[in-house]
Amino acid sequence: MFTSYLLIIGLGALLASAQFLMTHGMADGKLGLSIDDIVYSYHGDPAHSKIEKKLSGSMRDKASEADKLEIIKWVRNSSPFLNLENK
Repeated sequence: MFTSYLLIIGLGALLASAQFLMTHGMADGKLGLSIDDIVYSYHGDPAHSKIEKKLSGSMRDKASEADKLEIIKWVRNSSPFLNLENK
């Protein structure tokens, strides 16, 4: 009975690890699990703001290229979180 309990718990841990690897393992585009995978999965890409990603994605046709570059430049220069290297 004790052995079957350990086998079931071990199988559960193995399946949980496999599920975590499959859902988070490729978040940074590389095979395997890394700190970047966890950051991208739960926080997003810290180098790009949400509005910058939207202007390059689903809102691509909503502004001209010049306007998009101006907005991205404004966000990068105004955000205290994206200008950590200047401090």
